[in-house]
Amino acid sequence: MTDFPSPSDRSKVAAIAPAGAMLALFRPFLFATGAIAAALGTLMVLHKSGPPEIATIASPPAASAPQIVLNDPPAAPAVTSADFQGFQLKPEGAQREQASGQEAPAADRYELTLRLEKGDTVEKMLADIDVAEADRKQIDEKLQALLKKRHIAPGEEIVLDMQTVPGQPDAPRVLSLSVRPQPEHEYIVRRQDDGSYAGELKTYKVSPRIVRVETERHGSLQGSGVAAGAPSQAMIEFIRALAYDVDFQRELKQGQKFTVLLEQFVTSDGKVTHPGRLLAGELNLGKRTVTVIRFRPQGGAEGFYNAKGESVVRSFLRTPMDVSKVTSGFGMREHPILGYSAMHTGVDFGAPMGTPILAAGAGKVVMAGYNGGYGLFVKLEHTKDIGTGYGHMSRLGPGIKPGVSVRQGQVIGFVGSTGMSTGPHLHYEFYRGGHPVNPLAQKFAMQASLGGKDLQRFRAVASQYLAQMKNAPRAEEAAATALPRPTPKEAVPQLAKGDE
Repeated sequence: MTDFPSPSDRSKVAAIAPAGAMLALFRPFLFATGAIAAALGTLMVLHKSGPPEIATIASPPAASAPQIVLNDPPAAPAVTSADFQGFQLKPEGAQREQASGQEAPAADRYELTLRLEKGDTVEKMLADIDVAEADRKQIDEKLQALLKKRHIAPGEEIVLDMQTVPGQPDAPRVLSLSVRPQPEHEYIVRRQDDGSYAGELKTYKVSPRIVRVETERHGSLQGSGVAAGAPSQAMIEFIRALAYDVDFQRELKQGQKFTVLLEQFVTSDGKVTHPGRLLAGELNLGKRTVTVIRFRPQGGAEGFYNAKGESVVRSFLRTPMDVSKVTSGFGMREHPILGYSAMHTGVDFGAPMGTPILAAGAGKVVMAGYNGGYGLFVKLEHTKDIGTGYGHMSRLGPGIKPGVSVRQGQVIGFVGSTGMSTGPHLHYEFYRGGHPVNPLAQKFAMQASLGGKDLQRFRAVASQYLAQMKNAPRAEEAAATALPRPTPKEAVPQLAKGDE
């Protein structure tokens, strides 16, 4: 007998049927989601545990397919040092230090320049920078052997090539020491591979170099030249050569151009051993140009000549000093102190205190001392008929005293304001037959002129010098192109006491 569901059971089945249908619809989606999750889980496990061992299921080969046998690959050739050409291999110790995260301390190399002070010695100087006692004694010994009883003057620079010692930062090592008291000689002490030191004398070849200084007068002629790069002695020679022909009081003005040609002597590495000997010079006075040229006649003394080959030397200088102007002329005038008219028996040249005063001509000192209103006064006797006097000096020149002979152009004193004077100036007198005459009205003949073969040689020299005064390198340009002192490899300059 078949049981039929009751109405209540039919209602339950009717309620479950839609839910089953929905489950049947989502069953593929749920299966796919589970499969993906299982695959991801398997991959994570495999990643942690390493690649799985895959079993190979052998299947019988087909009867018609040939069997392929693979041979083992050939062994790789051994690695040699040739395979690493172009690469730098670290030593084993460095590899261990790198593996431990530490680097080996570097030995720094640097250059140090010290100036020898008064009372210093080289050994004391090295002790001050903490060089080991054994090293500094050996360095000093080798240097003294090179110098051969010569002394290094205070102010000389000692150049050191230094190196720090790994692990001993407060005990630097001297790789080399050099000192150059003369430009042509350098004394060097170097450290050898075995730790000892050896001395070396380096000699540089010295050659002449022609340079020019071209500038304008601003202030004194000498000061303007020195400021432009000419040595003081060359400018003094230039002024003395001009003084025979140039009236410094009437013709010399600010802004006038002048050129001096110098012969310097330099070493093969560019150091100047002589700052410059005057070869020639010219001064443009506006209306005329005065030229002086150094020349030595056959069998004669070296001197200066004008462009015509005439000696610039006259029996007397036109004026006894540079940088001056006439403040009071020769003749009657009202005395600035006494307040009445009186004869002014000389010419007053205003000039700065301390300006050198030159002997107008060769002669003998007949008076040197205080002389009333003249103050400190010098009188020279040149011939029995001619004499000169110089008043109001601040002090006398070296060795000037009665009875001493002087050369033309020699410094006999310095401008001052002693005696009856309202300010620093030179009172200059010129005597003929014992009587004062106007110094500026006197004419003096040249002493000599060139002729014959001397004149031919002079013309060739003059032509060369005149061209070089326009074309030769300027002194400052020549100095800029001088070779610098070679610095040690990888050296880093370091300032020390006294460095500028």
